Amino acid sequence: MQKKSDVESGQSPAIMTASNAEGANSLKLLVFDMGHVFVDFDWEEVCAGFCRVSSKSREELARALNHCSKLGYESGKIDTAGFLAELNQWLGIELSLDEFRKLWVASFHENEEMAELLGTLKEQRPLYLLSNTNEVHYDHLQEQFDVARHFDELILSYKVGSAKPEHPIYHEVLKRSGLSAEHCLFVDDLEANIKAAQEVGLQTIHFKGAADLKERLSELGFKVSR
Repeated sequence: MQKKSDVESGQSPAIMTASNAEGANSLKLLVFDMGHVFVDFDWEEVCAGFCRVSSKSREELARALNHCSKLGYESGKIDTAGFLAELNQWLGIELSLDEFRKLWVASFHENEEMAELLGTLKEQRPLYLLSNTNEVHYDHLQEQFDVARHFDELILSYKVGSAKPEHPIYHEVLKRSGLSAEHCLFVDDLEANIKAAQEVGLQTIHFKGAADLKERLSELGFKVSR
Protein backbone atom coordinates (compact mmCIF):
# COMPACT_ATOMS: atom_id res chain seq x y z
CA MET A 1 0.00 0.00 0.00
CA GLN A 2 2.82 2.35 -0.81
CA LYS A 3 0.90 5.53 -1.58
CA LYS A 4 3.65 7.51 -3.26
CA SER A 5 6.72 6.23 -5.06
CA ASP A 6 10.12 7.29 -3.82
CA VAL A 7 10.46 9.57 -6.83
CA GLU A 8 7.03 11.17 -6.50
CA SER A 9 6.65 14.46 -4.68
CA GLY A 10 4.45 17.51 -4.43
CA GLN A 11 0.98 18.25 -3.11
CA SER A 12 -2.25 18.24 -5.04
CA PRO A 13 -5.03 20.79 -4.76
CA ALA A 14 -8.42 19.72 -3.48
CA ILE A 15 -10.70 18.32 -6.15
CA MET A 16 -14.39 17.86 -5.86
CA THR A 17 -16.66 17.15 -8.77
CA ALA A 18 -19.70 15.81 -6.95
CA SER A 19 -22.59 18.10 -7.84
CA ASN A 20 -24.03 20.05 -4.95
CA ALA A 21 -27.10 20.74 -7.04
CA GLU A 22 -27.98 17.08 -7.33
CA GLY A 23 -26.63 16.24 -3.90
CA ALA A 24 -26.94 12.93 -2.13
CA ASN A 25 -30.13 12.02 -3.96
CA SER A 26 -28.16 11.25 -7.14
CA LEU A 27 -25.52 9.20 -5.34
CA LYS A 28 -26.30 5.56 -4.76
CA LEU A 29 -22.86 4.26 -3.81
CA LEU A 30 -19.88 5.63 -1.86
CA VAL A 31 -16.44 4.24 -2.76
CA PHE A 32 -13.41 4.74 -0.53
CA ASP A 33 -9.68 4.36 -0.86
CA MET A 34 -7.96 2.90 2.22
CA GLY A 35 -4.37 4.09 2.73
CA HIS A 36 -4.13 7.60 4.14
CA VAL A 37 -7.94 7.83 4.10
CA PHE A 38 -9.10 5.64 6.96
CA VAL A 39 -5.90 3.68 7.51
CA ASP A 40 -2.70 5.62 8.14
CA PHE A 41 0.94 4.64 8.17
CA ASP A 42 4.40 6.21 8.16
CA TRP A 43 6.22 5.01 5.04
CA GLU A 44 9.52 6.42 6.29
CA GLU A 45 9.24 4.27 9.41
CA VAL A 46 8.75 1.23 7.18
CA CYS A 47 11.79 2.20 5.13
CA ALA A 48 13.88 2.79 8.25
CA GLY A 49 13.25 -0.80 9.31
CA PHE A 50 14.45 -2.22 6.01
CA CYS A 51 17.49 0.08 6.03
CA ARG A 52 18.35 -1.13 9.53
CA VAL A 53 18.23 -4.86 8.76
CA SER A 54 19.97 -4.53 5.38
CA SER A 55 22.52 -1.84 6.28
CA LYS A 56 21.50 -0.07 3.06
CA SER A 57 21.13 3.67 2.69
CA ARG A 58 17.74 5.22 2.09
CA GLU A 59 18.77 5.84 -1.51
CA GLU A 60 19.83 2.22 -2.03
CA LEU A 61 16.57 1.01 -0.52
CA ALA A 62 14.62 3.37 -2.78
CA ARG A 63 16.24 1.84 -5.86
CA ALA A 64 15.40 -1.66 -4.65
CA LEU A 65 11.79 -0.78 -3.86
CA ASN A 66 11.31 1.08 -7.13
CA HIS A 67 12.52 -2.00 -8.99
CA CYS A 68 10.37 -4.38 -6.99
CA SER A 69 7.29 -2.18 -7.36
CA LYS A 70 7.44 -2.79 -11.12
CA LEU A 71 6.93 -6.51 -10.55
CA GLY A 72 3.23 -5.93 -9.89
CA TYR A 73 2.87 -7.07 -6.29
CA GLU A 74 -0.13 -4.79 -5.80
CA SER A 75 -1.78 -5.91 -9.03
CA GLY A 76 -1.37 -9.61 -8.33
CA LYS A 77 1.28 -10.27 -10.99
CA ILE A 78 3.68 -11.66 -8.39
CA ASP A 79 2.91 -13.28 -5.05
CA THR A 80 4.41 -12.46 -1.66
CA ALA A 81 7.08 -15.16 -1.87
CA GLY A 82 8.23 -13.92 -5.27
CA PHE A 83 8.24 -10.29 -4.17
CA LEU A 84 10.25 -11.11 -1.05
CA ALA A 85 12.77 -13.19 -3.03
CA GLU A 86 13.39 -10.27 -5.38
CA LEU A 87 13.65 -7.77 -2.53
CA ASN A 88 16.09 -10.02 -0.66
CA GLN A 89 18.23 -10.32 -3.78
CA TRP A 90 18.35 -6.56 -4.29
CA LEU A 91 19.14 -5.87 -0.65
CA GLY A 92 21.60 -8.75 -0.28
CA ILE A 93 19.80 -10.23 2.74
CA GLU A 94 17.71 -13.29 3.61
CA LEU A 95 14.61 -12.07 5.39
CA SER A 96 12.17 -14.79 6.33
CA LEU A 97 8.51 -14.33 5.49
CA ASP A 98 7.72 -13.54 9.14
CA GLU A 99 10.54 -11.00 9.34
CA PHE A 100 9.36 -9.36 6.12
CA ARG A 101 5.78 -9.16 7.34
CA LYS A 102 6.80 -7.46 10.58
CA LEU A 103 8.76 -4.79 8.72
CA TRP A 104 6.22 -4.39 5.90
CA VAL A 105 3.29 -3.58 8.21
CA ALA A 106 5.14 -1.31 10.65
CA SER A 107 3.21 1.76 11.81
CA PHE A 108 -0.23 0.89 10.37
CA HIS A 109 -3.20 2.16 12.37
CA GLU A 110 -6.85 2.91 11.74
CA ASN A 111 -8.04 6.52 11.73
CA GLU A 112 -10.72 6.41 14.43
CA GLU A 113 -12.51 9.55 13.24
CA MET A 114 -12.80 8.16 9.72
CA ALA A 115 -13.87 4.75 11.01
CA GLU A 116 -16.72 6.44 12.88
CA LEU A 117 -17.67 8.41 9.77
CA LEU A 118 -17.76 5.25 7.66
CA GLY A 119 -20.12 3.70 10.20
CA THR A 120 -22.44 6.69 9.90
CA LEU A 121 -22.32 6.69 6.10
CA LYS A 122 -22.97 2.94 5.90
CA GLU A 123 -26.39 3.60 7.42
CA GLN A 124 -27.18 5.83 4.44
CA ARG A 125 -25.60 4.20 1.38
CA PRO A 126 -23.73 1.04 0.39
CA LEU A 127 -19.96 1.46 0.79
CA TYR A 128 -17.28 -0.13 -1.39
CA LEU A 129 -13.56 -0.33 -0.69
CA LEU A 130 -11.34 0.38 -3.72
CA SER A 131 -7.73 -0.02 -2.65
CA ASN A 132 -4.29 -0.50 -4.12
CA THR A 133 -2.93 -3.02 -1.64
CA ASN A 134 -1.12 -6.32 -1.39
CA GLU A 135 -1.63 -9.61 0.38
CA VAL A 136 0.49 -8.90 3.47
CA HIS A 137 -0.86 -5.40 4.03
CA TYR A 138 -4.50 -6.34 3.62
CA ASP A 139 -4.28 -9.52 5.73
CA HIS A 140 -2.66 -7.53 8.54
CA LEU A 141 -5.20 -4.71 8.39
CA GLN A 142 -8.12 -7.13 8.35
CA GLU A 143 -6.73 -9.12 11.26
CA GLN A 144 -5.90 -6.06 13.36
CA PHE A 145 -8.75 -3.67 12.52
CA ASP A 146 -11.47 -5.68 10.71
CA VAL A 147 -11.52 -3.13 7.89
CA ALA A 148 -14.05 -5.23 5.97
CA ARG A 149 -16.71 -4.39 8.55
CA HIS A 150 -17.21 -1.03 6.90
CA PHE A 151 -17.91 -2.27 3.38
CA ASP A 152 -20.42 -4.12 1.26
CA GLU A 153 -17.78 -4.96 -1.38
CA LEU A 154 -13.98 -5.18 -1.30
CA ILE A 155 -12.19 -4.34 -4.54
CA LEU A 156 -8.54 -5.03 -3.81
CA SER A 157 -5.96 -4.42 -6.53
CA TYR A 158 -3.95 -7.58 -5.94
CA LYS A 159 -7.10 -9.70 -6.23
CA VAL A 160 -8.63 -8.08 -9.32
CA GLY A 161 -5.38 -7.77 -11.29
CA SER A 162 -5.55 -4.02 -11.78
CA ALA A 163 -4.40 -1.04 -9.73
CA LYS A 164 -5.40 2.61 -9.67
CA PRO A 165 -5.12 4.71 -11.77
CA GLU A 166 -5.76 1.99 -14.37
CA HIS A 167 -9.33 2.20 -15.64
CA PRO A 168 -10.23 -1.51 -15.28
CA ILE A 169 -10.25 -1.34 -11.48
CA TYR A 170 -12.82 1.49 -11.59
CA HIS A 171 -14.96 -0.48 -14.02
CA GLU A 172 -14.96 -3.29 -11.46
CA VAL A 173 -16.97 -0.93 -9.21
CA LEU A 174 -19.57 -0.47 -11.93
CA LYS A 175 -19.64 -4.18 -12.74
CA ARG A 176 -20.24 -5.25 -9.16
CA SER A 177 -22.71 -2.52 -8.30
CA GLY A 178 -24.65 -2.49 -11.57
CA LEU A 179 -24.71 1.31 -11.34
CA SER A 180 -23.88 4.03 -13.81
CA ALA A 181 -20.68 5.89 -13.01
CA GLU A 182 -22.44 9.19 -12.26
CA HIS A 183 -24.26 7.54 -9.35
CA CYS A 184 -20.99 6.59 -7.62
CA LEU A 185 -18.91 8.91 -5.44
CA PHE A 186 -15.21 8.04 -5.09
CA VAL A 187 -12.94 9.35 -2.31
CA ASP A 188 -9.14 9.10 -2.63
CA ASP A 189 -6.12 11.06 -1.40
CA LEU A 190 -4.13 10.95 -4.67
CA GLU A 191 -4.90 13.28 -7.54
CA ALA A 192 -3.89 10.74 -10.20
CA ASN A 193 -6.48 8.30 -8.87
CA ILE A 194 -9.13 11.02 -8.73
CA LYS A 195 -8.40 12.06 -12.33
CA ALA A 196 -8.70 8.49 -13.57
CA ALA A 197 -12.01 8.06 -11.74
CA GLN A 198 -13.31 11.21 -13.42
CA GLU A 199 -12.26 9.84 -16.81
CA VAL A 200 -14.42 6.79 -16.12
CA GLY A 201 -17.28 9.12 -15.12
CA LEU A 202 -17.38 8.75 -11.34
CA GLN A 203 -18.14 11.65 -9.05
CA THR A 204 -15.10 12.39 -6.88
CA ILE A 205 -13.84 14.03 -3.73
CA HIS A 206 -10.11 14.48 -3.20
CA PHE A 207 -9.49 13.50 0.42
CA LYS A 208 -7.73 16.18 2.49
CA GLY A 209 -8.68 14.97 5.94
CA ALA A 210 -11.74 13.88 7.90
CA ALA A 211 -12.93 17.40 8.70
CA ASP A 212 -12.81 18.51 5.07
CA LEU A 213 -14.53 15.34 3.89
CA LYS A 214 -17.31 15.76 6.42
CA GLU A 215 -17.88 19.30 5.16
CA ARG A 216 -18.06 18.15 1.53
CA LEU A 217 -20.41 15.30 2.33
CA SER A 218 -22.60 17.52 4.48
CA GLU A 219 -22.92 19.95 1.57
CA LEU A 220 -24.18 17.04 -0.51
CA GLY A 221 -26.82 16.25 2.07
CA PHE A 222 -25.24 13.34 3.91
CA LYS A 223 -25.42 12.95 7.66
CA VAL A 224 -21.83 12.90 8.92
CA SER A 225 -22.24 12.39 12.67
CA ARG A 226 -24.45 10.29 14.85
